[in-house]
Amino acid sequence: MELLDVRRKNAVALMQENALDELSFALCLGIEEHQIEALLATNSKKKISDSLARLMEQTFSKSVFWLDEGETSSTASGYDLFG
Repeated sequence: MELLDVRRKNAVALMQENALDELSFALCLGIEEHQIEALLATNSKKKISDSLARLMEQTFSKSVFWLDEGETSSTASGYDLFG
């Protein structure tokens, strides 16, 4: 799986883990909703940049490069935003 797909999959997992919709996710990251929609759309070729990936990890208390890992796991280090 390409990094593009891994990051997208993990970003969606972050949204689900924190019970966020696209608007709430965008607000947490300080970006526009349409940007999140474009990045997370199925078969989108838009890439989650390195800086945005690191911001997502920091915002949701994930370890550095967590978004780049091929397998998401419930045992991965990090904390639920609301937990």
